[in-house]
Amino acid sequence: MKYLAAALAVVVLGILVAVSLLALQTQRGVECPGTVVIVRGRGGQPLECVCVDGVLATCFESGP
Repeated sequence: MKYLAAALAVVVLGILVAVSLLALQTQRGVECPGTVVIVRGRGGQPLECVCVDGVLATCFESGP
């Protein structure tokens, strides 16, 4: 039973670390005056970002 509890604790800790790392990668300070904004990503590449209720929701590479 101790092994199960230890394994569960390791899995939960791993999930928390992964979520915190994803949160650090989100862009901060991007204003969302409209529904879609274009920002510069890493390396200077343009990214199209979708805003929901004035908050940056998701970004993807620009293109056709």
